Amino acid sequence: MRKCIAIGIVAVAFLASAVVAEDPENKKEPSFWMKQKLKYSQEILNGLAQEDYELITKNAMTMKGLNKIEAFVRQKPEGYRTQLKTFQFSVNELVRSAENENLDGAVLAFTQMTISCVNCHKQLRTE
Repeated sequence: MRKCIAIGIVAVAFLASAVVAEDPENKKEPSFWMKQKLKYSQEILNGLAQEDYELITKNAMTMKGLNKIEAFVRQKPEGYRTQLKTFQFSVNELVRSAENENLDGAVLAFTQMTISCVNCHKQLRTE
């Protein structure tokens, strides 16, 4: 179980670096969406570390709702939409695992969610 939590911590570190990393050519603040997602992901990690399934579920569901709104507002190209579907699938798995009190499944879903975040940011930087 410690190994899963360690993987989750590494995943959040990658997410945090993707969200707040400065682009040397374009020094923008992270968007509202990214700030909120980072906040929710930190709370999810907190829930994973404490095995608090209610905290995990609450923040994953909130992130899921925020993501639907963001997807509607942004209407990005196909590559973005593909990453978005991967993200949504991972969040759904995170919720399902938390509701079933499956810590290992939740950690895996959180890691997959984080990977989808990093891939999405890579996609957006190339467009």
